[in-house]
Amino acid sequence: MFELSPLFCYDKVMNFTEPVNWINKPCIGFMVNTAFNDESLSLLSPIVEAIKVSLGDAVHVAPASSLHITLLDWIAPLIDYDGADKDLLYEKVSEKYDTALSNAIIGHLPAKVNFTELCVSPSTIYIRGYDNGAFANIRSSFTENVRLPPNTKLPPQIIHSSLARFTKKIDLERVTQLVGMLPVDFVYEVTGFRLIRSTKEPLMEYTLLKHYH
Repeated sequence: MFELSPLFCYDKVMNFTEPVNWINKPCIGFMVNTAFNDESLSLLSPIVEAIKVSLGDAVHVAPASSLHITLLDWIAPLIDYDGADKDLLYEKVSEKYDTALSNAIIGHLPAKVNFTELCVSPSTIYIRGYDNGAFANIRSSFTENVRLPPNTKLPPQIIHSSLARFTKKIDLERVTQLVGMLPVDFVYEVTGFRLIRSTKEPLMEYTLLKHYH
């Protein structure tokens, strides 16, 4: 019988994947994240390649240039803010958000994140990491000092990076068998974050606006 890695996680109530329909969709968003360095990308590359080879066109795998660790969204790309122009909305909030984020990261960087789990959600295959509380403290400080636009999702409660998203409905057992064979165990030191303007999902096209160190 196939044995899953003890560091593998997934929602056991799922039977099939739930494909997303927004791959390569043009949409504007403003978010804060951090990119991986070359060393970490070299460790992630064989995992991403194995997912691609095994699952084929049932998944969209992230190119190296789009891999990132999410901190939080300022203006979410997949949310329609009642038809509002997102660039104008960004101009209204950017100064206050910039100050809040700059203050929030003080004393919390660098932060070492230990990625130890490869996980499956209904729509995504992602790696999950753990730190000493820095990400949670930065997120809570930021949200305590600003009001996010209505419908903007709150920052995630975990530290993660999405490697692939499902584009077809397939049996989850096929995915769990693959993911259970792919070990993940590396430490990435986050020394800063970047504010980006995304124009095609999932982070397929974007512009760097600012670095926070």
